[in-house]
Amino acid sequence: MNPIHNGNGMLSIEEGSVLEVLDKFKKQSNFGEHDILIYPDRYALREVYSRACKMALENNEAVIMLLHYETRDNVLTSLRELGVDVYNYEKKERSLLIVGSAKDYFGTAKDFLFYLKLMSTNASRRNKRGILVLLDVGFHYYPHRISSRRGIDLLMEYEESLPAKLDLNVKILCLYPIRDFDILKQPDQMEYLLKLHFRRYKIKVDPNPYDKASYNNKSISTPCL
Repeated sequence: MNPIHNGNGMLSIEEGSVLEVLDKFKKQSNFGEHDILIYPDRYALREVYSRACKMALENNEAVIMLLHYETRDNVLTSLRELGVDVYNYEKKERSLLIVGSAKDYFGTAKDFLFYLKLMSTNASRRNKRGILVLLDVGFHYYPHRISSRRGIDLLMEYEESLPAKLDLNVKILCLYPIRDFDILKQPDQMEYLLKLHFRRYKIKVDPNPYDKASYNNKSISTPCL
């Protein structure tokens, strides 16, 4: 797994397979960081959020999942397939929260940060190591298309409101589909977005990472674009 640069000298990104990136994230990341992970497709997205969630829960961390491009049913299915006892973590321990519409649930970034402060305090009281937040970027610009000027402005405004380093016992991992990231055509836009995050990761495109036919037989949500 190696850091990569584009021809314009953009900030380095740690690139690798899903397992390589998550292993790197586990070893590198610390509470109080706001990081970014760019993924190629919905299959990689499912691998990322389900494995990252399982890893955090088994490490005595609470998990908040804010996924715009996935339905709650798909999230639950993916977690259960990895052997995660969803009922126990959601209902008994209350250490897992899955939110389908983050914008409606939290409103502004200020509201979101205030909520994270409350959750961080609550997690400490329950002897949790901290909180992992898996944050899908789709709700930043919805209902505007990210390709529109307004969509890009909303995206940047939200990311600017979340500092790269937070004084909280929380790790935020922003999840970006590559198609959305690539819409930022200007190198300075891409670099600025990367600079808003403390660490940067990218899932390498694998021509045959899983048996995708098995996924096609399941209900797969349609991106809200």
